[in-house]
Amino acid sequence: MTSNPSFPPAPPPAGPSLSAPPPSSAPAADRPSAPALQVHLDPCPDGPLVLTVRGDLDLATAPALEPHLSRASADGTDLVLDLTEVPFLGCVGMAMFDAAANRVRRRRATLTTAVQPQVRHVLHLTGLDATLGCCDTVAEAVAATNGSTRT
Repeated sequence: MTSNPSFPPAPPPAGPSLSAPPPSSAPAADRPSAPALQVHLDPCPDGPLVLTVRGDLDLATAPALEPHLSRASADGTDLVLDLTEVPFLGCVGMAMFDAAANRVRRRRATLTTAVQPQVRHVLHLTGLDATLGCCDTVAEAVAATNGSTRT
């Protein structure tokens, strides 16, 4: 292959490699950890299940939510996601909620979501606000469900 004189070779990258972070010299117990995600599941009498999530939902915290969300969206009961105390919703969380909404709909139930304005804005930008049935409060989200009950 011949070199093209109009396109000089690119210089080598400056700075440290981005392939791996440098090892930490602090003991594991002294390193900061991701804040814990709090998840709570409550059935409403004669109404939907309410899955309450508190904390940032990102790649580090999503594994704590997955088993609760899978169980809550698996049995055909209407589901309300209470995200009013979720200040950050990353892509992994959005994907999880989209999949849960699809599971709930396949079972002919309803999924609605109570969200704070910042998270609602992100869901609107991605088009998930319609999929997740966004409401301002948990009471509004509960009222918006179809009224299916557990069987």
